[in-house]
Amino acid sequence: MEFKHTKKIQIRFGDIDLMGHANNGVQLSYLDLARMEYFQKVYGEVIDWKDAALIVAHLEIDYLSPIMLDDKIEVHTKIYKIGNKSVSLHQDIVDSISGEIKTKTSQVMVAFSSKLGKSILVPETLKIRIREFEDKVIG
Repeated sequence: MEFKHTKKIQIRFGDIDLMGHANNGVQLSYLDLARMEYFQKVYGEVIDWKDAALIVAHLEIDYLSPIMLDDKIEVHTKIYKIGNKSVSLHQDIVDSISGEIKTKTSQVMVAFSSKLGKSILVPETLKIRIREFEDKVIG
């Protein structure tokens, strides 16, 4: 699988737990940072998420190898399916030197309206821009 988006992550001292590796909760913030940058690149501008947003509805995560303070890591993001009200994506946290996958995820994000308090259709403009960014028709 080819990932079209990569986000380098700076591991901070405070990310490391008593076991000497990046805490699992901290790794979720790495995924959030990469996801936000992915959608800003796809959309071509800063997105105002106050009215409508994509929210994580389902997350599967496998912690394959510990992330240590001195590791050089990046998050790879790829959307592989677009539905009517959701998008499905993979994100891997990868050692940028060795290429080893440290953490592997599969996620479903649902389009959601804060004003309406319910799920909505994924905007057509976003679908088009995702397909253009991913360089193929998916979904």
